[in-house]
Amino acid sequence: MKVLGINLSHNASFSIVEKGNLLLSIEQERVSRIKKDNQIDKLCEKLKGSHFEIIGYTSFDMTDERLESDTNYIKHTLKKYNISFNKLIPYDEHHLTHCYSSFYNSGFEEAICLIVDNGGTSFTFDGNKYGQEVISIYKLSYNHEPILIYKLCKNSWGKSMSSGKFYSENCLSPAGAFETYKDALGFREPGSIMGLSCYGKDNKKLPSLYENLDGFCKPNSFFNEMFLCREFTRFSNEDFCFRIQQDTTKVVKNYISWIMKNFGNNICLSGGFFQNSIANYEFLKLNNNIFVDPVCHDGGTSIGLAQHLDYTLGNNKPAKYKNLYQGPPYLNQEEELNIFKPPAIDINQNYKVIECDSKQVAKLLALNKCVGIYQGRSEMGPRALGNRSILFNPCDPNAKEKVNLVKNREWFRPYAGTVLYEHTKDWFNLEGKDETPYMSYVVKVKEDKINKIPGVCHIDNSCRIQTLKREQNVNFYSVIEEFYNMTKIPVILNTSLNTAGMPLVESIEDLLNMMLKSNIDIIYLPEYGKALESA
Repeated sequence: MKVLGINLSHNASFSIVEKGNLLLSIEQERVSRIKKDNQIDKLCEKLKGSHFEIIGYTSFDMTDERLESDTNYIKHTLKKYNISFNKLIPYDEHHLTHCYSSFYNSGFEEAICLIVDNGGTSFTFDGNKYGQEVISIYKLSYNHEPILIYKLCKNSWGKSMSSGKFYSENCLSPAGAFETYKDALGFREPGSIMGLSCYGKDNKKLPSLYENLDGFCKPNSFFNEMFLCREFTRFSNEDFCFRIQQDTTKVVKNYISWIMKNFGNNICLSGGFFQNSIANYEFLKLNNNIFVDPVCHDGGTSIGLAQHLDYTLGNNKPAKYKNLYQGPPYLNQEEELNIFKPPAIDINQNYKVIECDSKQVAKLLALNKCVGIYQGRSEMGPRALGNRSILFNPCDPNAKEKVNLVKNREWFRPYAGTVLYEHTKDWFNLEGKDETPYMSYVVKVKEDKINKIPGVCHIDNSCRIQTLKREQNVNFYSVIEEFYNMTKIPVILNTSLNTAGMPLVESIEDLLNMMLKSNIDIIYLPEYGKALESA
């Protein structure tokens, strides 16, 4: 049985599951080139003429009106691209799809799932509307229906329920706080608040974001007033960002501590808030048996939905995915092979094709050249993991400034590092965790290593890391291994192969367009043993 899961909210996505195995997962933005695109036409074009036994679709808030319009839109678009199905199933519990994406890929047989995002399904009880869910806690196990433990809705009217509690709160979700204040601060992404927070301090004159940090997300009106007039109160943006980061982390910590006290340590985390890798590290200090969903934003809900339908309707227990290289296969397609054939190279004078291997790439990196790597299937989710990455020398103290010329990011945003797995514990403190292959955590750099990798070491001596084993990505591993042989540094700066505000590069065409618009020196294509060099 082949199942297609569709997410129709922002970060629209397709995921295909068959016999428990994830076959493909990709967001619309990768092919439409529109950030956070909520349409599915370009994805349907990729699957033109396909047939699925079951197609399930979900969105962040499927009201009756939206359900009808979404159903009509899906049927129309599927028909347009000759995609057929036996059964079409709407699924209106947004937070549960986050739960499935996290739980089925955690390796746990039983766990408590905590979902924190900016808004999901609207809930009613006895005919009264509560509002949109922002925090949910479910108990999940195989062969049993999910059990609701707790739910918090924004703009809600609270009542007790036998299956959990709906709290009556004028609440500000921790995820919602980042969305609200990034706009007010003029940032493009919530990640900017995280990056700038490390430059701030705990200014005692700046009030708390919430009325009670031990409570349930009730906003502090005094904080908002102070924020709106910040230019007169002499509080810096850095201190505001510090307060937002610290207070939201504290609130979510309280939820995790409560779960541990009442239900044990097997905890799955999903929802947009858990893209916050700084906060995730603080949660790791509480419990290193936590699984953070690497595709925790709405794009990952199509994975959870497809796995759930395949499991419940096809009786196929979900297989934990081995990696996030789940984009469509492009290797050996004509669009790729043509770049190595005249007249394409002769016509385009902006680049040239050269022979290249991992040792040559390592030499270029040691010379502080900015190197892209493009290979295989693209990464699902918000982070580059070596198939669509920009690499740079982490030893260069000016690395951030140089890569910013390529990426056009804010000056204060740090860059991640990829480290060879066997060297991880010598260089970073993972608080008991063995690995972090999906860049889920910003961890502390070992004190004696801080000065050796200034290019990826943030102002607070932290670094978001990806641990890498050879079998996880042999070509990427080989580049870092050769760099280590030359420099004795088993770490490389790794950031996404894109420019600010654009989705990650998906196809060769995207790659060539990026090369024309950036200052990147070379793109390594290890599967061909070649590289594209700026002319």
